[in-house]
Amino acid sequence: MFSLIEKNEIHHINNRHNLAGAEIGGIKMHAAIDVVIRKNHIHHCTRGLWLDWQAQGTRVTQNLFHDNTLPDDVAVTEDHLSACGEDIFVEVSHGPTLIDNNVLLSQMSLKYASQGLAFVHNLVAGSFTAVGMGVNNGTKSLVSPRYTPYHMIHRTEVAGFMTILHGDVRFYNNIFVQRKHREGFDNICAKIAPNAGGWTDMNLRVGTVPYEGYPTEDEWKSEFDGYCGMGSEPSDRYYNPLPVWTDGNVYFAGAKHISKEKNYQEDIEHQVSLKLIEEDGKYYLDTELFKYLEGSRRSIISTPMMGMAFEPEERFENPDGSEIVMDRDYNDDIRMTSPEAGPFEKTDSRIRVW
Repeated sequence: MFSLIEKNEIHHINNRHNLAGAEIGGIKMHAAIDVVIRKNHIHHCTRGLWLDWQAQGTRVTQNLFHDNTLPDDVAVTEDHLSACGEDIFVEVSHGPTLIDNNVLLSQMSLKYASQGLAFVHNLVAGSFTAVGMGVNNGTKSLVSPRYTPYHMIHRTEVAGFMTILHGDVRFYNNIFVQRKHREGFDNICAKIAPNAGGWTDMNLRVGTVPYEGYPTEDEWKSEFDGYCGMGSEPSDRYYNPLPVWTDGNVYFAGAKHISKEKNYQEDIEHQVSLKLIEEDGKYYLDTELFKYLEGSRRSIISTPMMGMAFEPEERFENPDGSEIVMDRDYNDDIRMTSPEAGPFEKTDSRIRVW
């Protein structure tokens, strides 16, 4: 709680799945209240970062994630369900959780069985998994929603308990790239998903598409038009998923957006690569995708635009309550007033990332 985790290299944590069970990750935290995780290099772990149970006011920014899955020389089997891995796992939390200006290069970028998320200015080469699921306690025949505490704003006192409705997420100014998966990975994910007990869907489609069918803000609000409480016609209005907001995202090489998304760029013409190169202990990202970002400039994202997480009614803001303005990029370069999508304002073909 109230911590800063900064400028660490965290790597090769249980990436061969020598230890089974939960609680395994490069970083694993419960109740990460007002925690800032920035400018770290997290790679070759079972999963990179696991924010579990009561993440609130947490910010993950300017980090490099890659190879957070089983190594290529390990055969992926059904026994490796918990070790297939992802860069970030946010579990049963109400937020606000802000994930911004990161480079996410593993096959699965974000496992998200939560709500109250702002996902902004990231470069994403992996999928979102467990969207709309993973929040039951595993009973045999009864519904068992996991009621999770949320806290007074910027404090530790519990303000209440509530289950997860899903949704309440914002995707602004990200770049999504669909890449080829390692040989056999598609098949094993298809086998694991039906037998995962509702904990994950092992989705491999990159982009916002797992949120297809979620309401916009206007659609969600319209469910309550004319509602007068007791005596009204029964409905699921209190239990349906919360809204999803999208703006300024870019999709390459088959990455998919939700059908309700309007202000986006999609490039299906060019095949782009993302190559992470290590030279003398320094890491560079080699890619041609930035030359295809013409016309992709967007709005500066700030606290007022992101709104507040639904359940705790807390803004996406700094731990001291001040507003966040994303006017600097992954490398702390100043953004233009109409910035590029993704984490880099200076979009060269080779960019230093660590």
